[in-house]
Amino acid sequence: MKKHLVIIALAFAMGLFLTSCNQPKLEGTWVEPAAEGSFLGEVGFTLLENGKVENINTGFREYQTWKRVGDKLILTGEEKGYEVKSFVDTNNIISLEDSLLVIGQDGYSVTYHRK
Repeated sequence: MKKHLVIIALAFAMGLFLTSCNQPKLEGTWVEPAAEGSFLGEVGFTLLENGKVENINTGFREYQTWKRVGDKLILTGEEKGYEVKSFVDTNNIISLEDSLLVIGQDGYSVTYHRK
């Protein structure tokens, strides 16, 4: 009986491992079209493997670091306006596919496309 439980537990663990291997990675460049009439073009960011962020036309709000905690994408950065202020954005990962990322918080969501 114990042998069967061990085999079942190993099969379950292997299934979880294989499932997690097939999930798309967050690392990469994610962009959204700029608002109509904007001169900026695409807006977004590149999430680097080392936890750093490269900004793409984000204006005065610059992301610096990122991490994933479960189904959350946590972005930290600075707002560089009249005063420099640090911020932390904790976003729900609503959808993550190879070429699509939807994140949101408080009923608002943003759709990014992988570039």
